[in-house]
Amino acid sequence: MSSAPPALFTLPALRSPASRPDKPMTVLSYGLGADSTAILLMYLEDPVRYGLEPDLSDLIVLHAVTGNEWPTSLSYVDRLVLPLLAELRVRVVQVARMGFSDSDGVLVLEDSRATRRIHQAGPWRLSDWLVTGGTVPQMASGRRTCSIRFKGWCLDHWAVAEFGQTAFRRVIGYHAGERKRMEKDTKIQNRLNERAGRVICEPSYPLIEAEMDRAAVEAYVLQRLGEPIQKSYCTFCPFSGVCASRDRHEARLREHPELAAEALAMEYASMALNEPMSLYGTRSLYQQLTEDERNDAVLTAFEERLDASPFSLYEVRRLYLPGRTKDCRHHHGDRCPRPRWWCRTERTAACRREHAVFETGADGTRTELPPQCAGLDDGCHGNPVKGPAWRSVRTVWEGTRLDAEFTLMRWGREAGVQLRHGERSMIKRLHYLDRGEGYPAAEAYLVAAPSGADDKNRESFERRWTEFTGLIGPRWEPIRPLVSHRRPRGSRTVPVIRPSGVARVPAIAAA
Repeated sequence: MSSAPPALFTLPALRSPASRPDKPMTVLSYGLGADSTAILLMYLEDPVRYGLEPDLSDLIVLHAVTGNEWPTSLSYVDRLVLPLLAELRVRVVQVARMGFSDSDGVLVLEDSRATRRIHQAGPWRLSDWLVTGGTVPQMASGRRTCSIRFKGWCLDHWAVAEFGQTAFRRVIGYHAGERKRMEKDTKIQNRLNERAGRVICEPSYPLIEAEMDRAAVEAYVLQRLGEPIQKSYCTFCPFSGVCASRDRHEARLREHPELAAEALAMEYASMALNEPMSLYGTRSLYQQLTEDERNDAVLTAFEERLDASPFSLYEVRRLYLPGRTKDCRHHHGDRCPRPRWWCRTERTAACRREHAVFETGADGTRTELPPQCAGLDDGCHGNPVKGPAWRSVRTVWEGTRLDAEFTLMRWGREAGVQLRHGERSMIKRLHYLDRGEGYPAAEAYLVAAPSGADDKNRESFERRWTEFTGLIGPRWEPIRPLVSHRRPRGSRTVPVIRPSGVARVPAIAAA
């Protein structure tokens, strides 16, 4: 690397842990994008400056394979980055999920100091998880669940197997404009360290320490590698508006119409099972693409994909359960078998006027009633609080797309149920039970969508369904019995499976 041109930026000398006798290994979480690539190039250029050994023997480049990266991102790293790592014998580890269940473990796809390619996919891709779940990526409680499940989870469990009780330095590519993300990440890691009673890892953010924002990062990578680098994110990422501008994202989709059609088909199936569940919240990817005539080829590829895909008729039943109020949590603790929005609510003045405060027994004795109203009358109810939504999905028919649409209409006529179109998706559904006001509430319908979504039911769904609606089971006969995937109890061990021919690390051998 000595022949590299002079740096565009003055990088500060960082606090080096090289003098410490217990210097930890450094693990760079490599996401294939500009930020982590810039850090990697900085390490290759001057490893000692960043507390690494001159031969980079204490650096591990760790990449989690989601299975849905853009081909251009894979090609960029294969051509321009991996040859540099192979030349300097830098260790590169690629990991992926083995299957749907956490107990399936983590597979080490490759662990080498002469890596020639980034693996395109592992045994279980992010898109596999989404398609079988009949949904799209989403954020829950401020957490990107897909990143946690297919990136962070794999990296964390690999680290446990690799290091055991030994601390390591974890390097994350947050640039100077992402200080809030850095602060949040640091707090999480500090809590994990405190809970474990030891230092699991020391987080490090070189780009923030170097005060390099996104523009500086991209300029640095361009200077070193000679080609501009594109944002790295999954082809169907709902945060594509953050990862790239809308124009650049749609241009990428036009370059890869087959990947665009895959994303649109995923969104179509998700909205068929749940109308509001589009890629962009209140807007769908399909809506956005129809606003630009340059995307006509992409939309044509999507329609052709739907026509060629096997279709199913799904009976979808959904329960909207009542949530827990603050009073309920205060009086009943973490669990309440029957939460109500009036749970333990203090009597209001109106309630005291309308209802007796004392109960008169058969012998004429008067007993004072509890200070909390039982909520038996509508006038005593507080505001409803939304709780969890339970969904049952059962496949009741399979065939071609055209036959599915005809069968849906015929069954609607036979059942005396009129077809209705989704407000945004325009997808046809047979709603035989409409959702009412308040909670609990229930709805049920039949819809045609691409095959692939798993049949599912909670164990207690049928009991609660009958309790709330008076109906017993699905209206149409499912074509296959429901398979119950029980979670293994009593063990939280996640196996880390290494490819044949690679020596097992001591932590795994000891386990």
